[in-house]
Amino acid sequence: MKFEFKIYLEYALKEATAFQVYVSAALIGTVISFFTSNYSAIPFLVPLFVQILVRSNAKFRNRHQAALVELPAQTEDPVFIMDMQGKIILSTGKTLDLFKTHAISNIKEFINEEAFDDIINVAFSQDPIRGAQPSVEVFSNRSLKWYEIKAKVTGMRYGDKEQKILVWFQDISLRKIYHLRLRDLLRYSDSLIGSLEELVESGTEYEHLSAFLLKEYKAVFITRTDKENNLEGFVFKYDSQKIIKSEAITINKESLAPINVSRKKEQIISDDISFYHSKEAFLQKNPLDSVVLDFINAPIRNFITYNEADISIIAFNFRSRITAYEKQFFEIVVNIYRTMVIMVDLKKELRKYTK
Repeated sequence: MKFEFKIYLEYALKEATAFQVYVSAALIGTVISFFTSNYSAIPFLVPLFVQILVRSNAKFRNRHQAALVELPAQTEDPVFIMDMQGKIILSTGKTLDLFKTHAISNIKEFINEEAFDDIINVAFSQDPIRGAQPSVEVFSNRSLKWYEIKAKVTGMRYGDKEQKILVWFQDISLRKIYHLRLRDLLRYSDSLIGSLEELVESGTEYEHLSAFLLKEYKAVFITRTDKENNLEGFVFKYDSQKIIKSEAITINKESLAPINVSRKKEQIISDDISFYHSKEAFLQKNPLDSVVLDFINAPIRNFITYNEADISIIAFNFRSRITAYEKQFFEIVVNIYRTMVIMVDLKKELRKYTK
């Protein structure tokens, strides 16, 4: 109670220092004095105090509603009102900034015509059983993001004009990209099975995986444990649009490199240089092997590493932030690759006994 009274006083003090309150009180006081012939301070003071009390009381009561109104303005995802032709009628805050940046006056300039038609259909649709608001997934070539879009007829009319549509977007780019990459991973799994004999003959299991991972990463270090339980493998990266491979690199089992830490903790590990005040602090926390860094020969922005049995993989410089989606994806990749390695090993052993 005491806290709320303090807030009310803050509103009152703010109104008491507002210039327009005094101008309004002076005008009202002048009118009252003219018609009542009362030229004292009372005709001026009463309107002043009444205005301060009324204005501060109204703002105090509506303080939470004002905060709620501010929410759509501050959301990163577009929220706006448009007409039936897609013309933007009302937008504010970050939505307004986004549309100004891309010079958008009609939503058809932000998404394609087919997606616009889907939005109109969504606005006039509703799940008759659950009462849920339907949605549509759309990719914008202007923002280069995927959105889940919901829309609803507002009932607003201007004179005899048509109804308006309230539209709100939700950025689902991370989720959508994750699903698309899972689809690519299924294709990769099929290609592994189809090229199993070739991999046995050529011994290019590492190259096969690196070609897949380097679609999203700048470099990848693929390793297996040796007889002493050290990690031994190769780093792969693109150079002049061609994948190149390092000499064999060994990471001692006692090393504090992240790829070893992941093995000891039996969990996926990732980190990003943006979390640190300097490159030195990032590398101090994550002592990456110097031979690996020398071969990559580029600043490390982030990395992710995971292991499955005798396989350990660390990938560098993912194209964006490493999210929970990417961690799940990477874990699946390593598991699939480990299964493929087992199959290759079994085929090699089988050939020894059938010769």
